[in-house]
Amino acid sequence: MPIWFFLLSWLIRQVENGIGDGDNELEEESDENITTSEGIAGDESIGIEEVEVEPFEPITQAIKIAIAAFSLLLLALSISAYKKTALKRILYASIAFGLFAIQMFFDYLEDAVEAFDTAYTDIIFFGITLAILVLFFMAIVRKK
Repeated sequence: MPIWFFLLSWLIRQVENGIGDGDNELEEESDENITTSEGIAGDESIGIEEVEVEPFEPITQAIKIAIAAFSLLLLALSISAYKKTALKRILYASIAFGLFAIQMFFDYLEDAVEAFDTAYTDIIFFGITLAILVLFFMAIVRKK
């Protein structure tokens, strides 16, 4: 069996095991971890903020990485086919596959790195999607 199958099943088991028991422990621990700062700012209390973690986040990140890897594989195959046939249609498709890999990489970075979570990432994401659709349209409609 492929290794990605075992990775995906492991991630699913981790998520299933973490959903049932983790919620009650987080509430109990948050009450114990609240401290007050008497000398710093008067009556303000400093506590540990609860961080919301989506239970299926590791699975979605693994799927995004798999999509990017598959699109890079399709890019390599289409470039190889272009070298053999020299059809412009295949070149348009290969550029679209490359853009799709870049799009998935930006989407992964947007979720994984907080610095990439800006308003411009949505513009880039949808701009790349439009370019991919135009390139696939050109690959289908374009004649020799």
